[in-house]
Amino acid sequence: MKFKNIRLLAVCTLALAGVSCNPDAIEEAVIHVKDVTVSPLTKSLYEGETFRLEAKVVPADAKDPAVEWSTNNDKVAVVDAQGLVTALAAGSASITATSRDGGHSARCRITVLAPVDPTVHVEGVSLDKSSATLQVGETLVLTATLNPADAEDKVLTWSSSETSVATVSDGTVAGVAAGTAVITVTTHEGGFTAQCTVKVKDPSQQEERWTDTGAEVPVYPTYKTVSNLADFPRIDIRTASGRPVQSKTEYEDGTISFKDPKQMYSEVTELNDLKMRIRGRGNTTWEGEWGNKNPYRIKLDEHTRLFGMKGDKDWILLSDKLDPTMMRTAVALRISRLVSMPWTPKFRMAEVYLNGNYAGLYYLVEQKEADRENKIPITVAAPGETSTGGYLLELDNKYDEDAYFWSATFGKVVKYKEPDPNDDDASKRMTQAQKTYITNYFNTVERKLANREFTGEDSYKDYIEMDSWIQNFFVHEISMNIDGNMRLSTYFAKDGDTKLFMPFVWDFDRAFGNASYQVGDFDLPQAWPYGWFVRIRGGYPDAEAWSQTRGKTPSWYQYMFEDPEFVERVKELWALYKPRLDRIPEFIDKMLEYNKVALKHNDTKFYNNYESKVKQLRSDYIKRIKWLDEQMESLHAQQYNPATGRFEDLL
Repeated sequence: MKFKNIRLLAVCTLALAGVSCNPDAIEEAVIHVKDVTVSPLTKSLYEGETFRLEAKVVPADAKDPAVEWSTNNDKVAVVDAQGLVTALAAGSASITATSRDGGHSARCRITVLAPVDPTVHVEGVSLDKSSATLQVGETLVLTATLNPADAEDKVLTWSSSETSVATVSDGTVAGVAAGTAVITVTTHEGGFTAQCTVKVKDPSQQEERWTDTGAEVPVYPTYKTVSNLADFPRIDIRTASGRPVQSKTEYEDGTISFKDPKQMYSEVTELNDLKMRIRGRGNTTWEGEWGNKNPYRIKLDEHTRLFGMKGDKDWILLSDKLDPTMMRTAVALRISRLVSMPWTPKFRMAEVYLNGNYAGLYYLVEQKEADRENKIPITVAAPGETSTGGYLLELDNKYDEDAYFWSATFGKVVKYKEPDPNDDDASKRMTQAQKTYITNYFNTVERKLANREFTGEDSYKDYIEMDSWIQNFFVHEISMNIDGNMRLSTYFAKDGDTKLFMPFVWDFDRAFGNASYQVGDFDLPQAWPYGWFVRIRGGYPDAEAWSQTRGKTPSWYQYMFEDPEFVERVKELWALYKPRLDRIPEFIDKMLEYNKVALKHNDTKFYNNYESKVKQLRSDYIKRIKWLDEQMESLHAQQYNPATGRFEDLL
């Protein structure tokens, strides 16, 4: 640069001196390109999009700023002379700008993406209900929700698995006839489905189908003509030894006779000297301090129909000596029948004489045993069966000689009853595989309840027959039964084709307010005939835990009442059964009239102020049903807080 300026100065000096100066003879100063930049260095485009890249030379005042553009992948992206890039197909390409002066270059990395589908596609569908109940003639609107909610294709198709039971149109389900139908909604796009199981009830048919098949009071009105004790139904037991029954485990031989002179129960007036074996049974009623009115188990040599009941070998004589009314078991079993429990043991009232001595008024009751047609509705699992056979379990904190397990979640003593682990025939005994199967099944129910698995494809309801649990709840809640509240004498059954269900109820001598210690021991907020009991108290596993918790630790029903579907079904069944339950006072009146025929002929050894106590039971029952009916109106899924004694709405 220095030499150029000297030469230019010399030329100009010559011009001033009058010497001619030619501009073309002056060598011009040229600025060359030293580098190139491209902006941006990376760019993403969708197929079909364009974008203009910007190239700059360095220095900016270079004499020749021109650049040439090129691509290394003309299948992905091309570029024109002005740097305009056109994206052609998904992939990547390098777009290069090269200076014409000096061949300097820079690159931009282009990523071409597949085109975006602007359509919002359907990914699934759900219904606001997975199950519902209708009466014939009623309608129900199901609401379907698309996932995502803004999916463009909103076309849905509705169908019913049984149009003779329920029809559906645009989500509106109509009950046609009694039965069950599965309502399915299907999306047009993707074929996604959701289902709701709808049970249709026909009240008139239900009442017709429900029949009172157990005549617990006299079948014939002839009992009104009984004027002396000799006319009253009577059972005479004679042991071979001539002594009272001594054992609860060892049978003693003997004979038994049945007399029904006025044909109160059947047309058979007497059965004499039937061969049998007899032993004691029960817990408190056998071992307590209330005299010798003990309960017994009888095993006849042959199947025999007794007092109009179905023929059998095994029978129970229940004394109910702790109940001054001799009525509580009768009322509870009557309620059991009215709420359609799977099985209700039939019974008859009769005077009992043991070796010629008057023993008192007893219940002759069907024995608790499996018989799919006539009693507990299961077919007992054969030794090689597990999931395909039937089982019977008993929850009872008196873990004595029976085989049992501790339930895994709620810590209850559960005894294996059928198949019998102690069967005299070793080939019929419950196998270890069967114990494992039914134990795991039972524990699964507890675990799912404690985890509040109320909905979904594998909820607790997939493992239980819910209606039977509700029916059991009604019997024990109405009676506020201390012994049967998931604590003692609580039975569970499962057949090969059923879920776990509550087959029958038992043990009510401490029910219907016949326990002065109930409020204190259970720390109840209200006393019989008011207040919740089964709903808020979960029984107890053993004496030590009981002293600490008083049954406040939640278990089955406490969790179930947090489930909206369970609560809704409770209300539905209550509405169905309530008119039947209102008949109980009439039943009590008839039982009182009947029993007085026998009791008026006897001293007060077992029955003090009998009639007044029965009338008190009747009055309290009416109050109890009224209180429960009022609660049903506002009943909804809630959690009970035993610390505060309050029900809390779920979040």
